[in-house]
Amino acid sequence: MFTKNFHQNLKILHVGCEQPRAYYIPFGTISAALEGKRENSDRFRLLSGDWAFKYFDSINKVPEGIVSEPIDRWDTIPVPSNWQLHGYDVPQYINARYPFPVDPPYVPKDNPAGVYSKVITVDEDWDGLLKYLVFEGVDSCFYLYINGKFVGYSQVSHMTSEFDITQYLVLGENRITVIVLKWCDGSYLECQDKWRMSGIFRDVYILTRPKGHLRDYFIKTEIANDYKSAKINIELDILNPEDVKITVFDPQGQEIASGSPDEDGRASFEIFDPQFWSAETPALYSVLIYAADEYICERVGIREIKIENSVFKFNGRAIKLKGVNRHDFNAYKGYVCDERDMMADLELMKRHNINAIRTSHYPNDPRFLQLCDKYGFYVIDEADIETHGIWELGSDMLSEAPEWEEAYIDRVMRMVERDKNRPSVILWSMGNESGYGRNFVAAIAKAKERDNTRFIHYEGHRWIESEQRFSPEPDVVSRMYSSVDWCDEFCREGKDTRPFMLCEYSHAMGNGPGDLKDYWDIIYTHPNFIGAFVWEWFNHGLYAGKTEDNKPKFLYGGDFGEEYHDDNFCVDGLVMPDLQPTPGLIELKYVIQPVRIEPVNLEKGEFKITNLYDFNYLSKFECVYEITRNGEVVSSGNLGALAIPPQRTETVCIDYQLPEDGSCYVRFSFRQLGDSPLVPSGEEMAFAQFKLPVEYKFRTVKRESKVLGLEEQADLFVISGENFKYTFNKHTAAFEQIEFEGEPLLNEAMGFNIWRAPIDNDKNTKHHWFNLGIDKARVRVYDVHAKHSDESIEISADLSFACPTKPNFVKVTAVWEVDGNGLIQLKYDVTLHEKVEYLPRFGIRFAMDKVFNTVEYYGRGPGDSYIDRKYATSVGRYKLPVDSMMFDYIRPQESGNRHGTEWAAVYGSDGKGILLYNLEGFDFSAIGHSQEELERAKHNFELPESTKTWVCADYMQSGVGSNSCGPRLPEKYRLKDKSFCGSLAIKPINRESDFWAEVLTKYE
Repeated sequence: MFTKNFHQNLKILHVGCEQPRAYYIPFGTISAALEGKRENSDRFRLLSGDWAFKYFDSINKVPEGIVSEPIDRWDTIPVPSNWQLHGYDVPQYINARYPFPVDPPYVPKDNPAGVYSKVITVDEDWDGLLKYLVFEGVDSCFYLYINGKFVGYSQVSHMTSEFDITQYLVLGENRITVIVLKWCDGSYLECQDKWRMSGIFRDVYILTRPKGHLRDYFIKTEIANDYKSAKINIELDILNPEDVKITVFDPQGQEIASGSPDEDGRASFEIFDPQFWSAETPALYSVLIYAADEYICERVGIREIKIENSVFKFNGRAIKLKGVNRHDFNAYKGYVCDERDMMADLELMKRHNINAIRTSHYPNDPRFLQLCDKYGFYVIDEADIETHGIWELGSDMLSEAPEWEEAYIDRVMRMVERDKNRPSVILWSMGNESGYGRNFVAAIAKAKERDNTRFIHYEGHRWIESEQRFSPEPDVVSRMYSSVDWCDEFCREGKDTRPFMLCEYSHAMGNGPGDLKDYWDIIYTHPNFIGAFVWEWFNHGLYAGKTEDNKPKFLYGGDFGEEYHDDNFCVDGLVMPDLQPTPGLIELKYVIQPVRIEPVNLEKGEFKITNLYDFNYLSKFECVYEITRNGEVVSSGNLGALAIPPQRTETVCIDYQLPEDGSCYVRFSFRQLGDSPLVPSGEEMAFAQFKLPVEYKFRTVKRESKVLGLEEQADLFVISGENFKYTFNKHTAAFEQIEFEGEPLLNEAMGFNIWRAPIDNDKNTKHHWFNLGIDKARVRVYDVHAKHSDESIEISADLSFACPTKPNFVKVTAVWEVDGNGLIQLKYDVTLHEKVEYLPRFGIRFAMDKVFNTVEYYGRGPGDSYIDRKYATSVGRYKLPVDSMMFDYIRPQESGNRHGTEWAAVYGSDGKGILLYNLEGFDFSAIGHSQEELERAKHNFELPESTKTWVCADYMQSGVGSNSCGPRLPEKYRLKDKSFCGSLAIKPINRESDFWAEVLTKYE
């Protein structure tokens, strides 16, 4: 039986490990070092690939002699990987709980273990060289053996562990064995909101190095007050600094300085007219260090970070962090992210105007930060600390316990040492949701002592009532999910004089978030508001193959049979597991876009354009515009590249002629000029659209006197005209059928609707709705009668909504007027009971056969929109297949709405269908699934095949918000008025129908 027990001993965090150092790879040649690809270094041997593997459901079942037993009959497993994705144990998704009994520092005695083994060959080329074995990420801890001998132990899952294995290797074959445990005492500090999985999940490699090699270095930059010069200051940790040569290259690769350090290992190089690093201008100098017959190249960004008068400044300018929270995650590989995965994330972020990343909630792969340096992203680097699940025993328990202090400091300082040379890292974050206490105070002090070039972030610091401020140790005030009003008040009152930020906000779970614009309005209002980071980047669905119709299946908590889980709370990101942007990501792109356009005089074509970049001119974009009338482009122009300086506003005038009438808009588009490293030429990066001061011109037509028949039956009114027949149910106050030119158009009745398939952001409010019975509400008709005149038939009804066992809560008085052309004009007055806080929606709903598969509408598009999530859409005329109207969320829910629609038509290939219109605007959707189907299905791949087209036309649908883990939906986005009235016109159509002519006709 395996007997070592370092993994439950707080006094033993690492055994046999090298002291933490900066991440770098040594090279044997200048050219390879300057290129910087570690796989091309002759000093680097990657051990990733297939390893022999044996899994044990308890560490107690691991034989003591396993490190020496033959491995030819073991299983194989890829490294890096998580063993749960290769048939051993199962993934478990838990948000804020420990997956084992809470009894720190102890973990279950039946602690699963994975034993990895690999044979490598050492030849004579390594003679006289030191050999270091490096693990970049192992969850949760591991014991290392070489050739049967114990080498060391380490923990901290998301951090590098390095061992000098020189004395353990022999010429020829050598066997490396790694015993990885699922849990250790360090697991109490890794209770992060993520899939809980295990194994060697980052690269493993050997570095061969000469004796007397450079151990570590710290490169800092110092900028002169006038910003005309800067210094690159270097501190080396090496025994013989006099033998070191340093060469500095500018961002274009030209050598600009060289020299050697002093006897203390220090060197300084002054740079004149420096090129500064920022997320917008990621200029990187190269510092080439030659020592002990090896070359190390470090990319250096010249920048400074200051806080002045509560304002966070970067290179002397206030900046705004337009951020996201990012896990290392891959739907197909779990924790494993290679450079292609990282690049895919960064490209998508850059194309969506994101400039900042919080590495939630642990340090990411070190190469990820190098890519952030190269392509320009600000990074909050977060230590691998979260004790969320301890809260039942007191949120501060571990953070205050003296016996845990060393573990806290170790995790923070390993991060600081590894990433201290990364210009992209602008804040050290001490961890996440771990209460507060002496251990954080100690860790912050150590971090500040080591690095005076960056500031400290930690959201969990306490509010001190007597001092009217938060704990003084962090340098910024950080909150999570505070409401817009709270943030506005906090920044305005200025009680705490530090800069303020939201490290998490706008929880992007399912259909949402719907509050981005409101947040960014106040972020731009307050100079002390640094910015905010959306939770989160990825939807963490794990791939589980495809359905018979080739649809991918992504799973969430509970889908693997786990007893304890947190359901779909892990699918809460801006990006789908297959990297498809969600509507939320597209919304974010345009809310945080780098250009603000404001009308000064719409009649004269005068506009103010503000460059919201902090360092870039707007000349990187081409500005084009177009003017539309009723959705058709009537004129366009090109303003070219506007050389507006950063953070400045200029006025432009456009010489356009206003159309005489119609729904007219001017739309500006700012498009990428030329290719940038991550953004292709022509990509739209910002837009704005404004309604021009032009009105509709209506055609007034005298209503023709056509034959209209009204037949009253026991349950029905049947209305007949020249080419139509409508059947109205008196008991449900709904049209059961609309028949046009001999063809039935309805598959399900056209009646009132107040429900929606709950979205994830309804998770709290829906219980109020359930209690009222809104989801099961039935219509009760009190009075219904029809009135026949020469020109129309009018049906009036009084009705209410209630569900069994509950009193009614909505009352409606409605009138349907049908004229001889088949036009139905619906008007309604609605009263809500006082106990109704707000409704999901109010309007009509009906279904048509699936053959009615085309939607054409005038309103916001081309994507969906809601009253609080509409800023990525433009008003226009759109034609789409029904199948593309709804976004395919992993957990089905309300989707596909078009807010502010003026008219919409749903029709089939023969042109027959139904036209709906109200020029004051309504919420409209036409999708392939009913709200009942969406609500029943737990996963999108469980939805039945679509057989109908479901249409909703609403007076209003409430907004989507971000209340799955955030503030409640603001009142201005709720359907909360206790009384309101609305109208809608409904008309059958055919191929000859002119939608605009129909909509703009008034009958007398």
